[in-house]
Amino acid sequence: MQYQFPVILIPALSPDDRLINLIKELKLKFNPHIIVVNDGSDAKYNGIFQNLRQVDRCTVLEHPQNLGKGMALKTGISYFLKNFSNSAGLVTADCDGQHTPKDINQVAKALMASPDNLILGVRNFSEENIPFRSRFGNTLTRSIFKYLTGLSITDTQTGLRGIPVSYMKFLLNLSGARFEYELNMLLGCKQQGIDIKETTIDTIYLDKNSSSHFNPLVDSIKIYFVFFKFLSSSLISFVVDYGLFVLFIFLLEHRIGTSAAVLWAGIISRVISSVVNYILNAKTVFKHSSARSVIRYYILSGIQMIISAYGVTFLQDAFHGGASILKIVVDLLLSFSSFKIQNEWVFEKSKKSQKVSKA
Repeated sequence: MQYQFPVILIPALSPDDRLINLIKELKLKFNPHIIVVNDGSDAKYNGIFQNLRQVDRCTVLEHPQNLGKGMALKTGISYFLKNFSNSAGLVTADCDGQHTPKDINQVAKALMASPDNLILGVRNFSEENIPFRSRFGNTLTRSIFKYLTGLSITDTQTGLRGIPVSYMKFLLNLSGARFEYELNMLLGCKQQGIDIKETTIDTIYLDKNSSSHFNPLVDSIKIYFVFFKFLSSSLISFVVDYGLFVLFIFLLEHRIGTSAAVLWAGIISRVISSVVNYILNAKTVFKHSSARSVIRYYILSGIQMIISAYGVTFLQDAFHGGASILKIVVDLLLSFSSFKIQNEWVFEKSKKSQKVSKA
């Protein structure tokens, strides 16, 4: 199938003349269709958007109030699906001058060459001009993302992306209204088995990124809350497991002795909490359930239950510590490996190995 050049989507909040210059240069060099979403900018910016409305093949969409970058992207995606079905997809770019026409074109060409992949224009965070908050934030987010998904992405927060048409309807249903939406997009790739390709772009931070609308406190909390939701099923199951463990220790210790009570409390609590954990993971985290995943889950759960029960018993005999405290330590350590195994083996959706590669 012959695709048209990708449409460029630019969410814009309180832009300056750099947005006008970017669009004029894009039109001069590549003449793409461009969608600009005014995300509730103040009235004093009306002149800039009015100027853009005069540009050929440039559509300006309006939010009456600021809804967030994620909502602006969804508005643009929805408009694209109604009007540009023959395009290779969308290339999203920021309005503050961080993304050059050369880099936007580079991502567009990569999308045309790989129309079923998500393309990321990634920055080089080893360069000296990177602001500390950007370097630290990317390093932390990238590390957590790799742990959760097994995918090593160079730049999890890049706004320069090539989005394939086949992924867009799914994107419209993703949660997130602000910057956390872009992280949800990457997590969604993992869930949908969509390969990611990276292409290196220029690393530009104008005035130490002072024009960015990213709120370091509020938006960082929202981004890392995405990770928390991804792990919430494990936390809920741990609370159930631990609560039942303490209860059965209390009920059994004086009847069958401490060591036996620890062993049986561990087994009973794990059996019950495993049902809770499987249902939560299958329905909300990995969004996949099959007979194979049930079998694999209970193989893993059985091994984990044995290690936990005997581990707590061994440590209690060795250090004469309280079983309830030791249970927390042992199960916390087990939970990290358990999540990885569930992600990569138990709830594996297909034999196809998802990958991140260079475009």
